Amino acid sequence: MKTKLAILSVAGLLAAPTMADIQINGFANLIAGMTLDDDESVYDYDSDFSFDPASVFGLQVRGEVSDKLSATAQLVGRGRDDYDADFEWAYMTYVLNNNVNISAGRLRMPLFKYSASLDIGYSYHWLTPPDAVYGIDFNNIDGVRVDYMNYSGDWEYGAQFTVGRVEADTTISGTPAALELEDVVAVSFEATRDWFSARTLLARGKTSAANPDFDTFVGGLAQYGAFIPTASTAAEGFSVNEDTGTFFEVAVDIDKYDWFVGAEFTQTEVDGSVIADNKAWYVTAGMRFGKFTPHITYEVEEADNGDQLGLIAALPATIATGDAVVDATWNGAAGTAGIYQTAAGIAAQQNLDVSAVTVGLRYDVEPGFALKTDVTWYSDDLNDLNDATLLKVGVNYTF
Repeated sequence: MKTKLAILSVAGLLAAPTMADIQINGFANLIAGMTLDDDESVYDYDSDFSFDPASVFGLQVRGEVSDKLSATAQLVGRGRDDYDADFEWAYMTYVLNNNVNISAGRLRMPLFKYSASLDIGYSYHWLTPPDAVYGIDFNNIDGVRVDYMNYSGDWEYGAQFTVGRVEADTTISGTPAALELEDVVAVSFEATRDWFSARTLLARGKTSAANPDFDTFVGGLAQYGAFIPTASTAAEGFSVNEDTGTFFEVAVDIDKYDWFVGAEFTQTEVDGSVIADNKAWYVTAGMRFGKFTPHITYEVEEADNGDQLGLIAALPATIATGDAVVDATWNGAAGTAGIYQTAAGIAAQQNLDVSAVTVGLRYDVEPGFALKTDVTWYSDDLNDLNDATLLKVGVNYTF
């Protein structure tokens, strides 16, 4: 039913009499993958050959309402969502002048170098962008974006100012949660000259994440403030409730056509919450030999849980209040983890130190159609049992 409604909505756009000019574009990323060992899993792949984790099909409709006003909608079906089609973009753009556009609605948030074309696999050399940097829980925002573009000598440059809010699904210590970002403000700047380009972005917003089980745990921890003064502080530190989140990104690319080198770095902080500070980056390089593009990428993601461990260090591992129920709930009993052990486990899970090396080959069959294969060696420096080798093959198509 969801897919049918989406298709009818697109049909309605096409039939609207006010649309003087309609542009329809589409893309497909048919990507299959599997790990090379029975007990390995990574990026939602395991040893069973699967198309679901990364395959994407999309249709974009753009209508010119007037010389200055246009409407854009993008309908996307993802394999991980059983290919249920949904509108990920739905916004209007007004051309203020030759240099400034204003867009409003649900639109792509310009977090990364490839944000605008993130779902269009044909636009980059990998089958999927490095997960260390691009594997976040949201990419779209409901709000307003102002785009500025200009030239200065041999330089082409642009800036984007975005405000709005985000609702998405996330996880807290492996448990699904509802993520909400409010009062989001993001500013990005990009400059290009011939074979060199660079960009950067800074974004801030109030971050909240709700999960009934996790909220119950935080509430229980806070109640122990009557017995343990630091428990209230720990509960506040573990909650994710309108905490200030900051996201920073910088990217640099050199593309001499015959060869290219690029790098991108991100840093995420959510002050006073259970979410550990995160840093991620990648370096990629490749060469073009006619229709063939071999490439290699090294990526790293690290999360520092020092603040979370500091909250645990301020708590007693056991208490003895004289109330058997109160003590058992905190200390644990009969093989059941108490509040302290649960808090310590959650804090420990925020630590992260992973890396991956990807070697791939792209073959451009014809304009708009590319065949690709990637092999990724994933390494978890904190737990060797999570190491895995992933093989992916796929087709990227645009029309």
